[in-house]
Amino acid sequence: MSWTLRAGRRELAVPMHAFVVGRGRDADLQLDDESVSRRHAKLAVIGNGEPSIEDLGSQNGTFVNGKAIVGSARLHVGDRITLGSCDLELLATYAPNPLGHERATEPLTRERISREPPSTDLLGSLSKREREIFVLLAEGIAQREIAKAFGVSTKTIETHRTRIGQKLQIKTRADLVRIALATGVLRPDNKA
Repeated sequence: MSWTLRAGRRELAVPMHAFVVGRGRDADLQLDDESVSRRHAKLAVIGNGEPSIEDLGSQNGTFVNGKAIVGSARLHVGDRITLGSCDLELLATYAPNPLGHERATEPLTRERISREPPSTDLLGSLSKREREIFVLLAEGIAQREIAKAFGVSTKTIETHRTRIGQKLQIKTRADLVRIALATGVLRPDNKA
């Protein structure tokens, strides 16, 4: 079993190691919100596969199901994690975890944007731009970062994401990652 964090309609696979969540550029998962500290909290999936969270001395605290945590706390399916004004929900998934030990979000470069997945029957219904966005979403890149790199609004990327979902008949990021793995766009040992 692997774990997913849901923030609104977006989902992100939780890497099977410790990673920092915060506003700073060095955070593994960057949350662009002034109420989130630069190094706000650390999520970890411990040896037996159970996730936990630790507050890193954040300004506004870390809350699990509305209760402030002191030190670290074990997490369970459905727990609501609040970092500043950002709410995340922990979900269990049964897909392989594609993130390995790389960052959960990566700054985008022109080289990464222009990478296009191999053409397969399954992805054949996507436009060239949708295939480019499909790859970046599967790699765990935030829609905000994709929009910035393409010079468009986040709403435009959300529209592409919706169209990709409709064409591939998927609803969650986990479904998108499963298709990326099945088509060879991602490999479990991929380093984005």
